[in-house]
Amino acid sequence: MGNPGSIVIRNAVPGPNSYQPFRAHTPVTVALDSRPLGGISVRDKANNVFNYVGSQEALYVQVGASWTDVSRYGGYTTLDGEAWEFVQWKNRVLATNFNDWPQFIDLGGTEFDDLTSDLRGRHIAVVRDHVVFGNTWDPVDGEVPDRVRWSAFNDETDYTVDPATGSDFRDLKTGGWIQRIVGGEFGVIVSERSTFRMTWVGAPVWFQIDEVLPGVGAISPGTVVNLSGTVFFWSEQGIIALTNGTGVAFPGAGKVDHFIKNDLDEAYRHRITGVADARSNRVMWAYPGSGNTGGRPNRIIVYDVSLNRWSLIETEIELLWRASTPGRNLDEITETLEELGDISLDSPIFVGGTPNLAAFNADYEHGFFEGQIMTAVIDTKETEIHAGRMTQLNAFRPVVDGGTVRARVATRNRQTDPPVFGDFLTQTASGRFTTRANARYHRFRLEISGDWKDAIGVQIEPNEARRAGFRG
Repeated sequence: MGNPGSIVIRNAVPGPNSYQPFRAHTPVTVALDSRPLGGISVRDKANNVFNYVGSQEALYVQVGASWTDVSRYGGYTTLDGEAWEFVQWKNRVLATNFNDWPQFIDLGGTEFDDLTSDLRGRHIAVVRDHVVFGNTWDPVDGEVPDRVRWSAFNDETDYTVDPATGSDFRDLKTGGWIQRIVGGEFGVIVSERSTFRMTWVGAPVWFQIDEVLPGVGAISPGTVVNLSGTVFFWSEQGIIALTNGTGVAFPGAGKVDHFIKNDLDEAYRHRITGVADARSNRVMWAYPGSGNTGGRPNRIIVYDVSLNRWSLIETEIELLWRASTPGRNLDEITETLEELGDISLDSPIFVGGTPNLAAFNADYEHGFFEGQIMTAVIDTKETEIHAGRMTQLNAFRPVVDGGTVRARVATRNRQTDPPVFGDFLTQTASGRFTTRANARYHRFRLEISGDWKDAIGVQIEPNEARRAGFRG
């Protein structure tokens, strides 16, 4: 009672005054040889698109609908529980998986090569004019999970400590393992139990590192997402939004924090992947929830930053990311309409260089969420239609634009009782659902399929919800 929002929003996303459809994943490439463990989509100065992806043994670049192995000679050994992280540095892509030396490739090059043998790192970012590694190993000190180490000024290959060049390192004194570093004009270092701001100050110190959220860190690296200067991550205290490295908010409090905590399969935290979708101003996380298969993520939690609303998508994927397409015009499309599947020719994935929400599915095929509209399930908040009294509900009308709607009503008389849903109802020609639901509390479930556009709510006419007497 008193919940200001809907109880369940499944397979739909927030819209300005409604909830709107979410489309199923549709593959556009062949499968990788093994599970994808990270990726990056970049463009060179000539606007050519390059999609790079890492697996346990190899690094790939997308060529048409295929993946070409561009690994260094001998390949790689990414250990269980580890992942690939990538950044763009000028006309290069840099990559790290911790167990192998950091890698680089010139955009358009034929294979990766070792960037340096001075260190290895789990995490990588670009902060101002430095490449920054976190959670490192080096031949002198071995594994140092709380170390931040950065390159010389404007030189991604030089990691020899020297105050004149700017290359140095810092061991954080608290917070545990570094989980992710977010780059930009300043850096945000998210550890297990603390969060820091990394500010460039120039020679001879180069970086000042301040603890901005003591005792608050990320539960896994994949939860850390940056959208327009706000860093989101999952902490033991709930979902955190850190703006400009100082301002903190808790957007999941009282909404989704409790649900995620109970639903997340803790044994597979490392399988969480997050993405910032700037086109929709949403952040999304794919995670292994209840009923997952071997740790494969089976839920996507969606947060619309502009609208401050949430929803849940139920689908199995291996890696959630943003990818671009090289662009194709109608003359270049050789597939039949059947081969294109459910992807519309109006889809933005045919616009070259446009980054879109993408994923690898359970078969390791890369694609976009441009398929059929998924069947949405929406549960309204529970309401006491007539305060303090029973209500004889005879009919209601779903306010949904398009599609096919099925509906059920749940009732109860005491808050200590579980809500009990009745059978699915048949919609009349006038769009109403008729029922006989006499109870103190009511909630409505809508299942919306087909070509629908907006789900706004449920409308109840006063004469269809008659006030009944008190019941002891």
